[in-house]
Amino acid sequence: MLKWLNPLGVIADRLTAAYEAKQKAQTDQERLKADVLINQLEARQMVLVAEQGSWLTRWIRPALSFPIVIYFWKIVIWDKVLGLGVTDPIGTTGEYLMTAVIGAYFVTRPLEKIGKAWAIGRTR
Repeated sequence: MLKWLNPLGVIADRLTAAYEAKQKAQTDQERLKADVLINQLEARQMVLVAEQGSWLTRWIRPALSFPIVIYFWKIVIWDKVLGLGVTDPIGTTGEYLMTAVIGAYFVTRPLEKIGKAWAIGRTR
């Protein structure tokens, strides 16, 4: 559940699986697919490592999501649980932004896993 806190760990897990797939590959096409995936994952890993070198790039994602977390907590705790207020609607632009952030954190990873399982099933 907290894998999004460590994207390098996720990439390392995927790299391990890609190396295993390359070793188990029985055709040149399967080996080539595994090599392409390995190269892509290694590139992502290098970008994330480079991002961690600067405090500015390291904190962009959490800084963008922090106001959305505060907004939801305010609605749930202050407005609903304690009944101490009513939060104004955030507006259309805010809704789009919240949807994008929530989607990036909670929706894309499961869809990526489903797509990977589907792709593996198609190659068999």
